[in-house]
Amino acid sequence: MVNSAMTVENSAATHGRYRNQATQRVLAVLLTLADAPGSRGVSELSRALGMNKNMVHRALSTLVAAGYAARDLSGELYQPGPSLLSLAPNDRSESDIVALARPVLERLHALTGESVYLSIIVGRNRVTVDDIQAEGARVLRSPRGAPVPLHCTKMSRVLLAHLKDDEIAAYLAAAAPLARPKRFPDPASESKQAVWQDVRAIRQVPSVLWRNPHLSSAAYGIFPICDAAGRAHAIITIGGPRERFDLPQIEARLPEIKNILDPLQQEARLIPAPPLVLE
Repeated sequence: MVNSAMTVENSAATHGRYRNQATQRVLAVLLTLADAPGSRGVSELSRALGMNKNMVHRALSTLVAAGYAARDLSGELYQPGPSLLSLAPNDRSESDIVALARPVLERLHALTGESVYLSIIVGRNRVTVDDIQAEGARVLRSPRGAPVPLHCTKMSRVLLAHLKDDEIAAYLAAAAPLARPKRFPDPASESKQAVWQDVRAIRQVPSVLWRNPHLSSAAYGIFPICDAAGRAHAIITIGGPRERFDLPQIEARLPEIKNILDPLQQEARLIPAPPLVLE
């Protein structure tokens, strides 16, 4: 009985030590990503931390799953993710936009009763970093933290359209061949020419009101939040079932929506949007 108890105790202690070591490795990778701007690869992190590549890769997988790390446009390097960005209160960056936008999301939800989303660019994707979901049947749901390629869906292309032309060209080159996941039956994402055509159309209007042609019950208002140069920090999207939130209902509320958004848009102009990282 004594030997059995000692075996269990030793096993628990060994497991605890392993778990603590794994946690320490994840934290070491997290702090390294947070400490240096730009993107870093597994080999670079391995050398910097004195860890083997498998350990670094496992740590990065844990951080990506939790939103603290994300792949950059190359798809092979890693950069801070939205969860990490939101932890930088002293840095005039996207963390400011997330904090500044929260009361705006609350007011827009109170005005419309519909789902509202705040999305930013992370690597080569649009990622929702904050949201307030509507209640009831047939409401729209967009999972927080789920990556959507910047050329797929109208919401993503609104972010893409508010980058510089050379940044868009660099993204399209990095993302080639343009993949269109089955869950996004979106003709405008099939070719560079179609993406550019939609980008030009988006740039002609201050906001995008859109019916999803492949989800007939859905309508959206998509509002870019830009810096002084017109580059996007984020988009705010309001979406709901067309039976109660179709384009005429959105258009009727545009003056109130604009009044709610104006202070955030003015504040955002004081903060330079981050560059699109390509390494």
